[in-house]
Amino acid sequence: MSFARPSAKKITALAALPFAAALTLSACSGEEETETSFTTSQNGVEMTLTYTAVGDEVVKQTTSNVIEYEAAGIGSKEEAQELLDPLVEEGADVEGYEQNIEYGDSSATEEVSIDYKVADMNELSEVPGFEATANMNDEGAFISLEESREMLENQGFTEVE
Repeated sequence: MSFARPSAKKITALAALPFAAALTLSACSGEEETETSFTTSQNGVEMTLTYTAVGDEVVKQTTSNVIEYEAAGIGSKEEAQELLDPLVEEGADVEGYEQNIEYGDSSATEEVSIDYKVADMNELSEVPGFEATANMNDEGAFISLEESREMLENQGFTEVE
């Protein structure tokens, strides 16, 4: 499935995965690959989102969440596993989507990777925590780095220089 079309419609999507990752869909150009990262800390979760883009088109997104159990309102490692493992299982068969959680005694580290060159937006929309507007599956739609930057900054994320 190809997302690069000059007449792409603008689309907004939110990927919580399961805690937080925001994206927006739009149009792009054919430039060199770049990486842009954003970070925030909310409700006991340290989040870092990294977008790999060609021009304005995001081709890959990685998310790293460090979840401090106590600060996030999770009682223990076992409670975190009971809460999060079923979410990981629901996305396990989605091509282009990988999610892994390592559980420690006081925190868990979640790593999520989405390869938008491979992933099918219909399948991604079934992953718990991934939300998007109704026109997400329109032909030519893809994720805009600039619109994602604006959305993330409005949500309190800081761009990592």
